[in-house]
Amino acid sequence: MGPTSSPLTPKMYLLIFCTCDVLSLVIQAIGGGLASSASSEVNGDTKPGTDTMVAGIVFQLASITVFVYFFFVFLKCIQSQVLPRNLKILVLAACFSVVMIYVRSIYRMVELLQGWDGYLITHQVYFVVLDGALMVAAVGVFNVWNPGWLLMSTPKPLESEEMELRNNESRKLQGSSLDS
Repeated sequence: MGPTSSPLTPKMYLLIFCTCDVLSLVIQAIGGGLASSASSEVNGDTKPGTDTMVAGIVFQLASITVFVYFFFVFLKCIQSQVLPRNLKILVLAACFSVVMIYVRSIYRMVELLQGWDGYLITHQVYFVVLDGALMVAAVGVFNVWNPGWLLMSTPKPLESEEMELRNNESRKLQGSSLDS
């Protein structure tokens, strides 16, 4: 397991997906600004701003989908390897977090498509559960299963390869001492 297990380098993941996330937030902020300024005008039309916000969310969903695709490619590449328990936990936590963010983004898109007087945006319980609680869960999972702690307790690939070589040499030595 390592950089060869993924189609992108770690640096490319950071560059591509952080850029996409920031860009989607900027698009949503521009839409929010347009909608807000239109709402303060007499007979102002908030639809262009709202549509821009939805476009930002759709772009975010598309980039999350591409990230999930690469994540599954990575998991497929390492499926034949025995993962330490802590890495299995980290993979499950990441999957859980991505699902929470994905569901929340779908909720936000539907909420805004209904407009500023829509059912979802005018009933706070949906916001609390489908926005707030999902984001708390998406982030909170990493407070319980902290990636820093989980990764620190994982042997480095070189260390595990060295240990395997030592174990093989030890077995060979034990086998040759039994033969004599």
